[in-house]
Amino acid sequence: MKSKVIVFLVSGMLATSSWAAEKQRGGKEESVGVGGGAAIGAIAGGPVGLIVGAALGGWLGDRFHHERGARRLADQRYEESSARAQSLETRLAASERTVAQKESELFSERVAHRHDLEDALSVEVFFRTEDSGVGGSAEERLAKLASLIEPMDGAVIHLEGHADARGTEAFNAALSTARAEAVRDALVRAGMPPERIIVTATGETGSIAAEQDADGMALERRVQMNIVDLDDTSRVAQQSSE
Repeated sequence: MKSKVIVFLVSGMLATSSWAAEKQRGGKEESVGVGGGAAIGAIAGGPVGLIVGAALGGWLGDRFHHERGARRLADQRYEESSARAQSLETRLAASERTVAQKESELFSERVAHRHDLEDALSVEVFFRTEDSGVGGSAEERLAKLASLIEPMDGAVIHLEGHADARGTEAFNAALSTARAEAVRDALVRAGMPPERIIVTATGETGSIAAEQDADGMALERRVQMNIVDLDDTSRVAQQSSE
């Protein structure tokens, strides 16, 4: 019984001295492991068990210390990753807002472009009696029209010549064709590719003004312009043949 008490006291002293030394080095977990392992080893196996238990306890304490350090490092890295992810989400949201703003601006530009195009097309080209020449303000408007349509991929200009009812049917057919071709030539001079211009003529078939209606017949001496898609050109050609 006395020997057991001595062994227990010795193990307690070793545990205390080991704990103090380890505390100075900052290894609290390892010191606890040394002291606990020594005490358990002394009770279980005497002096030899004390030494073995102290060694085992120190290893376990050191292992626990490193695992806790690794855990703290992992938590720190997780917090840093979460902060980076939040920063990326914030930047992504800002980028999405920027993209939405740019899309809105682009849409506004397209609407403005369409209005410019409609304004350019709102004026038809009119001609004097038996005339097919284009010049002056009409040529300027056609140049503006060409500059608007030329950059639009797939956009084609359809020109349809008309004539009033005066004169023979054959003469009016040729006159309406000449008027449409004169407008086409003005567009080409302004930079519009000729292959993107369709020319048709109706002669006097669309005329409804009476011979006494000078103003009505003036409106019939014209070239009407429409913008069509490239896919619609075959349909336009078919309608013209009919």
